[in-house]
Amino acid sequence: MTHLFKKTIVLLNTTDNIKNALQKGVKFSKQHNTILEVLFVHEEPLFELPDIFRLKREENSLDKESIKKEIIKELLELNPNDKYAIFVYVDDTLHRLETIAKEPKETVVITPYQKEITPMLIEETSYAFWVLKEPKEYNKILLPTDLKEPTMKAINYALHIFEGSRLFLVHDHRYLVDTLAIQADYLNVAPLTSPITIELNEEIKEAHKKEFENYLKEFGIEGDFIEANSEVSEDLIEYTKQHKFDLLFMYRSDEELFSSTSLIVTLMENLEIDFFIAF
Repeated sequence: MTHLFKKTIVLLNTTDNIKNALQKGVKFSKQHNTILEVLFVHEEPLFELPDIFRLKREENSLDKESIKKEIIKELLELNPNDKYAIFVYVDDTLHRLETIAKEPKETVVITPYQKEITPMLIEETSYAFWVLKEPKEYNKILLPTDLKEPTMKAINYALHIFEGSRLFLVHDHRYLVDTLAIQADYLNVAPLTSPITIELNEEIKEAHKKEFENYLKEFGIEGDFIEANSEVSEDLIEYTKQHKFDLLFMYRSDEELFSSTSLIVTLMENLEIDFFIAF
């Protein structure tokens, strides 16, 4: 499989814990032969900076050179390739990111999770995002799927990007049945409790289960076909915690509820693991 991206952007909003993001950015840019750009945008008044990064003579002004020197120092210790650049700004993370990342499909954005900023970036842009919460190795990666068209593409991406990690697939069939029920009710067709509908649902479930098993067999990966009882977000949160996954790999398709941005943001707000969000 050819490399997916041409540009890696490490997006930072504070000086806290930047080493993990830079480490992953340098490693990724080397493995995938991309340009590496570090974008630091300090959002005021969301984040306070240490005095060392403030210009004393001007209240609330940012010492951009000090921040740039600190980033360069951290970068050089990681031995990056020659193709890198560093940008430091104040405010408007979304605009700054869109300015330097002109080709969404060619760009991956690696960024520490910021509750106030990260969801907005995911909702407003179409870049691939690698969102970091805890420095760790990815031994187990979970890819939730609705078995729609992007599934095979997402599996290939995950296996390529995180080569060496164990990839698991999960499909929550009960959620799709509920979706069909809503559609049926809206169209005033036979209720789900009718014998015909129950039989149809069983046929759909068996077809989905067979398709799911074919994915596992074709790619040589593990997974679970589940029928849980809660909201889909609650199901995935519980499943992810129970099996102690290190990273959640998701793909966006707002035409499908299962892979919607709103669901991704909800999961991100409730799970203390890293996320990779493909386009």
